[in-house]
Amino acid sequence: MNIVNSIFTRMAKVVQITAENFETEVIQASETRAVAILFSSAEYPDCAPYSQLLGQLSTSMDFTLGVVSCDDRENMRLIQMFRVQSVPEIHIVEKGQIADVIQGVLPEADLKKRLEKFYVSDEAKFQMALEDAIAQKNFDQALPMLNEALSKTPNDKKLQLLWAKANLGLGDTAKAKDILSKFTEADDQYREAKSLLELLDFHAEVAKKDVQGKEAIVYHEACKLACEEQFEDALQAFLNLFVEAPDWNDGAAKKAMLTLFGVLGPKHELTWKYRAKLNTMMFI
Repeated sequence: MNIVNSIFTRMAKVVQITAENFETEVIQASETRAVAILFSSAEYPDCAPYSQLLGQLSTSMDFTLGVVSCDDRENMRLIQMFRVQSVPEIHIVEKGQIADVIQGVLPEADLKKRLEKFYVSDEAKFQMALEDAIAQKNFDQALPMLNEALSKTPNDKKLQLLWAKANLGLGDTAKAKDILSKFTEADDQYREAKSLLELLDFHAEVAKKDVQGKEAIVYHEACKLACEEQFEDALQAFLNLFVEAPDWNDGAAKKAMLTLFGVLGPKHELTWKYRAKLNTMMFI
């Protein structure tokens, strides 16, 4: 996690808001990142634990939490300006304007979801950094980060899927296959994991570097299209290769088409279309 944190400029802090620092800590600060202001009172028992929870969320989601004590008469101007109806009450200020008002005590999950409209959690930042690294094919950078994260949360399905992608990118299909085969239909990532598993050989081909030879290059590009789920383009490329060199690499183009037919299913229109084309070319 420390690798990811170094990527981002952290802004988390808790500060007591007064009329004197309001312009600096709220108005000016909110131009860069939304500021959450909690209006609370020691007279109401819900305020203290809610304030503690918000403090924790400000750290994990990286935002400034401003606290206004409604017990201090000097803050009356702020209370009136924000038209506070009850406590605890949270006002989100973004670019100098009130963007949202959260009244009363919300359960942690609901509060976090409401705040996520304005802030990104450490977990989300971490995943975005990993997804970016994998999209840019920096698999050797992503894998150590994933190994560290999974050592702490080994059952995190999102991380497992990214781990499989990183290993596929590095050409280690055995490790990828082992983890992908453990996904079940109950998992949100099941469809993507199933697709990766079915296209395992294509991903292994895409991971190859310095591909040489006319047929090998065509096959490599077709596999890349299949991995990107551009199935019709992939099927057409494999078909063209089959027409030009049906016996190349032990009939690899035909085998690839048959694999894609299995991925798409027997009733898919592309399966019907390209199976007919393949049969025609085989018996000409």
